[in-house]
Amino acid sequence: MAEPDILVNFDLAPAANAFGASSSINGIRGGRWKDRFRAKKRLQNKRGRPSFIDADGNQKSTNAHSRSHSKPDSLEGPDHDRVSINRAKAGNEHSAPKSNYDQPVISSIFSSNPAPVAKAEKTGTENAAPAIPTNAPLKDGSAFSTMGLAPALASHLVNNMNISAPTSIQQTAVPQLISSDSDAFIQAETGSGKTLTYLLPLVHRIYTATLNGDKLHRDSGCFAIILAPTRELGRQIYTVLMQLLSHPSLHWLVPILILGGEKKKSEKARIRKGGNILVATPGRLADHLSNTTSLDVSFVKWLILDEGDRLMELGFEETLQQILTALNERAQKRSNKGSLTNLGLPDRRITVLCSATMKASVQKLGDMSLKDALYLKSSQKSDATDDNSKSFQAPAQLKQAYIVTAAKLRLVTLASILRRAFIRKKEHMKVIVFFSCADSVDFHYETFRKTEVKEQNDGGSDTSSDEEQEAGAEEVEDSKKKPKRPSLAAKSTAPLIDPAVSLFKLHGSLAQHIRTTTLNEFFHEKDGAVLFCTDVASRGLDLPNVDLVVQYDPPYSQEDYIHRIGRTARAGRDGRALLFLLPGCEEGYPSQVLGEQHLTRRLADEVLKKGFGNAPLPRAAKTVDPSWKKDFMPKTSGAKWEQEAIEFHLDVERRVLASDEFSNVAKRAFQSHIRAYATHVAAEREVFDIKQLHLGHIAKSFGLRERPGDIKLPARGKSGTVSSATGKRKLDSIDANGDDTQEVQDEEELRKAAQMMRKKMREHMNIASEFNIG
Repeated sequence: MAEPDILVNFDLAPAANAFGASSSINGIRGGRWKDRFRAKKRLQNKRGRPSFIDADGNQKSTNAHSRSHSKPDSLEGPDHDRVSINRAKAGNEHSAPKSNYDQPVISSIFSSNPAPVAKAEKTGTENAAPAIPTNAPLKDGSAFSTMGLAPALASHLVNNMNISAPTSIQQTAVPQLISSDSDAFIQAETGSGKTLTYLLPLVHRIYTATLNGDKLHRDSGCFAIILAPTRELGRQIYTVLMQLLSHPSLHWLVPILILGGEKKKSEKARIRKGGNILVATPGRLADHLSNTTSLDVSFVKWLILDEGDRLMELGFEETLQQILTALNERAQKRSNKGSLTNLGLPDRRITVLCSATMKASVQKLGDMSLKDALYLKSSQKSDATDDNSKSFQAPAQLKQAYIVTAAKLRLVTLASILRRAFIRKKEHMKVIVFFSCADSVDFHYETFRKTEVKEQNDGGSDTSSDEEQEAGAEEVEDSKKKPKRPSLAAKSTAPLIDPAVSLFKLHGSLAQHIRTTTLNEFFHEKDGAVLFCTDVASRGLDLPNVDLVVQYDPPYSQEDYIHRIGRTARAGRDGRALLFLLPGCEEGYPSQVLGEQHLTRRLADEVLKKGFGNAPLPRAAKTVDPSWKKDFMPKTSGAKWEQEAIEFHLDVERRVLASDEFSNVAKRAFQSHIRAYATHVAAEREVFDIKQLHLGHIAKSFGLRERPGDIKLPARGKSGTVSSATGKRKLDSIDANGDDTQEVQDEEELRKAAQMMRKKMREHMNIASEFNIG
């Protein structure tokens, strides 16, 4: 019983002011939803709502509403995991009830996934008769000797280059380009031999000129210029040209290769020695035309623009106009001094434009460079592409398919497809996987590549056997005797796919010598190989034994799709192409954008069953501390293939959490992927609607367990190093004055610069600021 002198205070406030019932508190309106959410949280904390400490040491409300009720679905976390208090660091224990937060994190990639909108239908194409290749060499008795080529050149193609017959576009275009001095536009399928289509007439006419007049040599002048949009394509054209000029009677005809990313000093030395055919990228050629006086282009009689649509897309319009102006001016000066008409060369410069697609940018380039041009197109058509209104078509023998998979299942689906591909056929098989950005290529390359991690034993004992120690000692001695030169290629093994498979990566951010070496080793790889790349490898490259092309990220435009899948099914060979799509609006991509293409729909569950259920799971390297295992428990129910898929994905999540470096790679890949998604052409924005993306699930596919809004990245560069003038000034001011005044000012400048960059990025992307991806 209470003592009479004790004063007991009772709160006599009306019930309307009870916690959670006040309209003045919960009725906050106006402004951004994030500001309203934060204001509500602050009010709840002031009222004494119980809280606990999460894994990061942050105070959280125990009765706070779930994120799904306070934010839009597109901004939810990676999944509906519960954070365990036993992951908190020492000293962060809290007196909150452990019964509610002592459970381990349960992570499943098969929960809360949106279902596909359309139901899969059986197309019956599996039992259909194989299609007749439309880009293969002709089998109707056609030969190069009947096309007007010089006998020595025709026999060289058959005997030395192992090209027995021409393709349809070669049979149509080569005689026209030999006999006519008109400009031409060549349009043909990917893999149909467009490179030889314009090289054969060019070499033939220069070769016959030596028979009609004085013998030419490398100092006679540059007769032809071939422009390529990418360095890889330029080098490939140069390689084909070198093979074509390897005939003894053509040894005097010298080609020159000029590419960006290489030393200009060595290129100038090659130009001074002289050459007759120049293969270049537009930017580097324009530079040499302005600064290299030894480059004489007044004798140029052919200008070849390969992949014309790509030249315009990469912003070379102004550069091309500059090149055309320089060629016209120098040709006019030479015409006053004399010409080479007595050799049988054309009186005027012939411009040839090549492209597999017909679009507005190509037509604009044609208006800039072509005059009264001939339109040359393959005369061979497939049964499925009789409509003349279509601007392009894929080779008939190419099997195209698409798979609708949830965002959280994208990574395991890719792993399943790659594993299944090499189970079926390992030898001499190659796969190309296209991504939207370089950061995404780096992340997936690090995910699948071999990771060497030194294991630390608690007792310090050596667990390896004597035989292993002896073998290791022998390897060390051998390496000392014969030091092995490190490879410059971006190459590694892929234990998560197959131990015998080599993994490569290629994108524009790599140094030029690494790009060249990587592509060369992938080209000559004899065993199975996988290439992770961006669209830098989508144009014109002829890579042998490419059986499968996977478009992990959809292309930016309809034309990019046809060029990507054109890396397989070349020259009459079979090939397969697979496109990843998300459930929802992206399912309309095959019908709305690729209406003329015949794509077969594949089910994600069937692909996962074949990749994880019917094949043994590759043994991955141990990359994290086993103590993490307790916080990553896959669900105890489900089929075996689900368990293996979950364990595969959780292993990636463990590696992201255990390594700050790998975590930064994943975060950059996520942010770059979102930015790249917003760059689809305007005509396809309804299909690729960024507002429909579930950012949390996308983050999950990159192994991230953080909410999209919480993902923050440090500045680029190695930690602990000073790599800029700002950092140097910072250290100088501290050493001179003994204070950090300058450091504070520099940090303020960096903060303002970061704010301006985020503002510019949001304006460029036209995305609401609450997505937090700038």
